[in-house]
Amino acid sequence: MFAGKPKKRTLILGVGNELLQDEGLGIHAVRLLQTYGLPPEVDVIEGGTAGPQLLSYLDDVERLIVLDCIDAQAAPGSIFRFKPGDLGSFPRDYTASIHDVGLLEVLQVADFLGREFEAEVFAMQPASIAWGLQLSPEIQSRLRHFTDLVYRELNS
Repeated sequence: MFAGKPKKRTLILGVGNELLQDEGLGIHAVRLLQTYGLPPEVDVIEGGTAGPQLLSYLDDVERLIVLDCIDAQAAPGSIFRFKPGDLGSFPRDYTASIHDVGLLEVLQVADFLGREFEAEVFAMQPASIAWGLQLSPEIQSRLRHFTDLVYRELNS
């Protein structure tokens, strides 16, 4: 009997520096998502600030969801969802996190190598990028809402 079409492999990649409070949002978010009971075709990885080393994780991925913080000059805790190619539409004074260039370069190299996948970013405006292992209270209070949005996106 035919088992049907195999499910698409999805990679949820949390990026950021967890030593700098809200800069570590992506890492904290993927740790929380791992408690959700995700389907077997969904992989969750803490990418940290690895940059080009992340390319090896993109093999056989059909969908990539990146979780990160972003400074878009918005209220702390504001949530954004966009495609990597949409970054040109952000205001000129927008500053992405310190590792964004590495991630964007990885996506460009993946495209150059012919790896085709759908990519989107879920990001949140940080409140503090100071030294510290904990998220700021403003961002911690929004973390569950943030991960719930990602989870709902997986199931849509």
